[in-house]
Amino acid sequence: MKRFKQSKGFSAGFNPQQLSACRQLLADLPCPAQLHWNEREVFACFDGWWLTSEFFPVASFCDTAPQRAHYAARLRIHGRFGQNLPADWLFALNYGESKTVSLLKLIRVLHLLNHLGRNDVALPLRIDLDPRICHAFSDRIIDFTTALLAQLGLASRQVMFLLFINQPTVELGVALVRRYREQGHLVGLGGFGDSGHDLSRLWRLEPDFVCLSPRFMRRAVMYPQVRDQLLALMPQLVQQGFALGVEEIVCDNMLAMAQQMQARYYAGQLVSQRLAPA
Repeated sequence: MKRFKQSKGFSAGFNPQQLSACRQLLADLPCPAQLHWNEREVFACFDGWWLTSEFFPVASFCDTAPQRAHYAARLRIHGRFGQNLPADWLFALNYGESKTVSLLKLIRVLHLLNHLGRNDVALPLRIDLDPRICHAFSDRIIDFTTALLAQLGLASRQVMFLLFINQPTVELGVALVRRYREQGHLVGLGGFGDSGHDLSRLWRLEPDFVCLSPRFMRRAVMYPQVRDQLLALMPQLVQQGFALGVEEIVCDNMLAMAQQMQARYYAGQLVSQRLAPA
């Protein structure tokens, strides 16, 4: 693919010393994980797939104007012939332990390097952890992440994590939250509203912020009863100290509802469009 043609040059935001250092880190992995770059981005090759980073801005509102609060990273997976896969880790479910850990380390390097090269690094980066893979192996790469941040000159507070924890993985999630907090990271709970156990998970984990499930938000737009439940519950959680995030906002009705819920963080197509002039 033309997109993945490596270049000898670097775009203005990428540091050759950092790229070389990360290549050396990855060279010590038990499974091959190749890092490449061109003038546009850093990308990786793993097990025949091309991996890239995509970012979307998360905003907070100052009066009526949105201001960037942080960026959220998304993995994109591409086949050799241009096909795209959903970045939901399903392609990795059959990997053995050493290969999965190598993949997670590679993706962590990929996101952080692209954040440094392409974003305003004065703003934090949010990395999302999928429970199907990450709860089994994420504790194996916390120390690696700390060493990587030191290598790249980033402080712990510049990287935050959003965990998607279901009821069977609560105990693992509690341990993961504790470890990340020990390293100085903010930790959030994603997918709130997808389960009947949401409140119990919230009290167990005590996250710094909560992201509402986009599916729950879409149901609230369609069904007044769901909307009334949201508008009754979420402001109470905010008053108890949980910062609320609402994502996939695509219309003014969703935006108005998020503001009624006293959300702190906003993301989605509509928000990105309003941020564009800045």
